[in-house]
Amino acid sequence: MLKDTLKPVTNGFKLLASEGKWVFIKSFRRWEIRQMEKRLAEEYQNLGKSYAASQTKGETFDPKASDNDLTLKQISFLQEEIAHLEQELASTRSEYVKNRAEKPGTEV
Repeated sequence: MLKDTLKPVTNGFKLLASEGKWVFIKSFRRWEIRQMEKRLAEEYQNLGKSYAASQTKGETFDPKASDNDLTLKQISFLQEEIAHLEQELASTRSEYVKNRAEKPGTEV
């Protein structure tokens, strides 16, 4: 009788602990994504500086030059990585909730 009465309270604390753990995981993953976004902004800035330098010299901007090519590849990589991490974060959340719902005796 007492066990049945305390079950919702126990499940509530388990849910709070689980959500607290998720907030912790999410905050560190969002921090990682923000760091990559800062790095991407730096790469865009480097590309802009390279373009401006070629314009001041009166040259045409060559994206195939070694520095420019490397910067463009880095930009492409960072864009893909950010998209992957954001997608992974969303899928991790859905898996996290799904796994929690599948455990017997717990409720979402």
